[in-house]
Amino acid sequence: MTAKAKPRTDPAERTLLNRELSHLEFHARVLELATDERLPLLERVQFCARFSSNLDEFFQVRVAGLLGQAEAGVTVRSADGLTPQQALARIRERVLDLSALQSRLWKRELRPALAAEGITVGGIEDLGPKELEKLERRFEREIYPVLTPLAVGPGQPFPYISGLSLSLAIFAEDPDAGEERFARVKIPEALPRFFHLGGRGLYVPLEQIIAHFLPSLFPGVEILERAVFRVTRDADFEVSDDADDLLEAVETQLRRRRFGDVVRVEVPTRRRSTASRARSTSRSSSSWQPSTGRT
Repeated sequence: MTAKAKPRTDPAERTLLNRELSHLEFHARVLELATDERLPLLERVQFCARFSSNLDEFFQVRVAGLLGQAEAGVTVRSADGLTPQQALARIRERVLDLSALQSRLWKRELRPALAAEGITVGGIEDLGPKELEKLERRFEREIYPVLTPLAVGPGQPFPYISGLSLSLAIFAEDPDAGEERFARVKIPEALPRFFHLGGRGLYVPLEQIIAHFLPSLFPGVEILERAVFRVTRDADFEVSDDADDLLEAVETQLRRRRFGDVVRVEVPTRRRSTASRARSTSRSSSSWQPSTGRT
């Protein structure tokens, strides 16, 4: 009888950590600080927010690099024994777990604790009739003039989506033609993310306010569905040391970075069909146009 040879494993694969996964665990420790009840409440909220900004940079640089290797067909294993495809799969699994933890932390601990201190992060449904009237006047005066909704259809290229900017995806139907169209409204970055309404410490996210008043942006059509989404783009770049003009080379790369490949699209859990629906409706034809508040 002959014994079967056991597959040889490089000892380094059992002892070395993947660089990207190790980096991700550092961000997990930042999120862990947000769970520490011994810290002041606002510091915990700050750590929770910092985790999100750290994760943005992680996707812009680390994940973007792995995606580039995977798209190029690189199958060489790194020193820890993982291929780019395997590393991406593990990163996705870990990020989903951490994002779920962050969501539970915010909903079950941080937001109720803020409300107990007189800072309520709520929604449109928390407003009374008089507060809604005041909000409508503020919307017409402060928000509507800077909104630019863009419809997608034949002869209309898909609008450029800037990296890390919040947007509203809208599906609307023309009642006369019976056709659906996809449109996008960018959440203005120049305005506060949360609007302080009333005198009771209530703060409402800007995207919820815009979503509530969408009929004024799309008159004469029925809003079928709306969802907030955010795109993360590849922000990594390399500058050769042999460049004739180093400053010019850096400026060129910085301009190109705005149009980097998409490496992540974030949508609410219940709205994941939005992207596929957008692809199908963007090919339809219709005559309606959104109303723009920008002059």
